[in-house]
Amino acid sequence: MSLLFSATLLFGALLTFWLILRKIRKAEVTIADSTFWFLFALSLVLMGVFRQIPFFFAHLFSIESPANFVFVYVIAVLVIREFYTTVEVSQLRAKVRSLVQHQALDDAAQGDSSQR
Repeated sequence: MSLLFSATLLFGALLTFWLILRKIRKAEVTIADSTFWFLFALSLVLMGVFRQIPFFFAHLFSIESPANFVFVYVIAVLVIREFYTTVEVSQLRAKVRSLVQHQALDDAAQGDSSQR
């Protein structure tokens, strides 16, 4: 892994930290949701500063290049995060559907009682 790649990785992680802090200050993201992004950016900072980490895992998993390990790591973490986000969105859609149905039933019941 070249020094330029490490520097780019470090810059990207620091940029991510800055964006997260900005969104929290503007109350656009909750602290609970931002925890994932802080930890993710921290892991990238650690890989950028301690270049031995990607080398170790690349060797452990028989990946030809430490840079390829970093790419695989980022893709895997984001795919897992996307899966959990999809599950959460599905649950929220079900709740919204249920709330809409209950509201429609309440409105229909109130309409029937006001017509009497």
